[in-house]
Amino acid sequence: MALGMVITLTPLGGGDTTQMQANVLASVDGANITTQDLRQGIDSRLRNTPLAYQSQLVPRIAQGVLDQMVIDRAMIKQARKLGIEITQQELLQALQGIPGLYDNGKFIGMDAYENQLGAQGLTVGQFEAQLRQQLLFDKVRNVITDGVVVTPAEVHEEFVKRNAKAKIEYVVFDPSQFLKSVQVTPAALDAFFKKSPERYKAPQQRRVRYVLIDADRVRAEVKVDEAALRQYYGQHLSDYRVPDRAKVAHILFKTTGKNPAEVSTIEKTAQDVLAQVKSGADFGDLAKQHSEDTSAQSGGEIGWIVRKQTVKEFEDAAFSMKPREVRLVKTIYGVHIIKVEDKQSAHLQSLDEVKDAIRAELEKQKLAAAEESLADRFEREVKAKKDFQAAARELGLEARETPLFKYNQSIPDFGNSEAFQSLAFQLPQGDVGQPISVPKGLAVIQAAEVVPEHVPTLDEVRARVEQDYRAEQSRVLASEKAKQFAAAARSGDFKKIAKTQHLDVKESKDFTRQDSVSETIPASAVAAAFTLAPGQTSDVAAAGTNSVVFHVLSHTPPNEADFAAQQGQIAEDLLGRKREVAFEIYQQNLKQWLLQSKELKMNDAAMKQFLASYAR
Repeated sequence: MALGMVITLTPLGGGDTTQMQANVLASVDGANITTQDLRQGIDSRLRNTPLAYQSQLVPRIAQGVLDQMVIDRAMIKQARKLGIEITQQELLQALQGIPGLYDNGKFIGMDAYENQLGAQGLTVGQFEAQLRQQLLFDKVRNVITDGVVVTPAEVHEEFVKRNAKAKIEYVVFDPSQFLKSVQVTPAALDAFFKKSPERYKAPQQRRVRYVLIDADRVRAEVKVDEAALRQYYGQHLSDYRVPDRAKVAHILFKTTGKNPAEVSTIEKTAQDVLAQVKSGADFGDLAKQHSEDTSAQSGGEIGWIVRKQTVKEFEDAAFSMKPREVRLVKTIYGVHIIKVEDKQSAHLQSLDEVKDAIRAELEKQKLAAAEESLADRFEREVKAKKDFQAAARELGLEARETPLFKYNQSIPDFGNSEAFQSLAFQLPQGDVGQPISVPKGLAVIQAAEVVPEHVPTLDEVRARVEQDYRAEQSRVLASEKAKQFAAAARSGDFKKIAKTQHLDVKESKDFTRQDSVSETIPASAVAAAFTLAPGQTSDVAAAGTNSVVFHVLSHTPPNEADFAAQQGQIAEDLLGRKREVAFEIYQQNLKQWLLQSKELKMNDAAMKQFLASYAR
């Protein structure tokens, strides 16, 4: 029924908006979509892309984002009508299918989960709400498209399309061959530039004033005495309790997937290598030569292991062996030659053993705290003095400036720091941001200059304009030459006419609609080869920037014996495509039904005002 309805793809409008508030852009069954909702939707669309913080893009995408928000609200309303919901168990099953959230079926933990989402600018609640909504829409889609079917005739027709082959001879007209023939005049360049000056629009640029605070700047202020070491040690005793452990190396001969005869040969090789070790051969050299484990390159060294860290057979051997003992052990992975290099019983490491590590940790913490303290002091000082350079001199810091730069452009001292780029393009001119972490330490920055996005003059971009003009005109010349050839070839001998015009004729192999005729010509560019009769010549076809004229040599029908093998996959592909089309039509019609029933109201005046706020 949905497939028979008319689709309306223009921006929505209508409904009684006289009672709607000025900040309400749309209302779906009483649920409002406000200007703030739309801003958040746009931010979400642009987040983590090079286009973030470019407000000039908002008017271009705002209507599309609003329409999608309307569809989403309408779909939620329709799901309620249909009695469709997502259970907690369904949500859990979907989460378990997301790569990175579960390791061998075990949840990675809330901290790691929150960190992963935080990197994407999402909370757990926001992410799971989005996932629940997507699952809900999938259920609605399945209900709506359940009645969509494909007929045997449609499947066979698609089989023919996929497997029929054509063979052609063709001539390629490459615009690069006509570049030298392009005549460039000042008037032509001026007209070409005025036709679409926005294509040369210069993006927003920023210049930033900043100070860097690194560990060296505050190192003299950091002191760690013995009392601090003892205090930290006493507060973290559990960190220094060492369990029973063994330091081991091994040589692995893999037996996974091997048949009994192969396993027997592998075991004999392992026995021979073991004999060499016991005779005094260097264990590390033999590991590099024979081991199939990643530790081979380091001479078989695994390092310290504790119980429950390896498979049981390996563990039992390692913890029953004496230091410098070598033994052959079989596990599910294969045959191992294990060497125990050292062993330690469970014990508490003494302060002297861990003093250096504690000192390094405390210095790291104190350095970070000192950097933060100095950065905070500078931020307060510059906001009080209203003079960035004076505040820097007051605290003995060096004030520096970047050159003008575009978003995502690498900058000395900052590289491609996302924190720096984000803050630099958020700050209003003259404002100072809070301290941020950058590769060289902490930075406090001030937006020193903002150059808005603008259209340059022709003189500023003349070289680019001329290059583009030549490229466009060379395509025109190539197309005109192709048209002249096509007209002549349709009433004569393709090869002979090409030869008289000094054109290179190439011949294809048999190809299907999914193949390529050459590296630069996909079959889709010469699709008429499957509808023109053998002996006919085509009109000019576009293949990228090239123009192509071809002559059909032959058609080869598909082998019907292959139909049975392809039938199932073709039917599945067709059904998926038809269901997507049906669901898209359903969504568009759903908006129209809601408008007609007054359950959906669109506030066009509010939307115009919203867009106007970005045009100032």
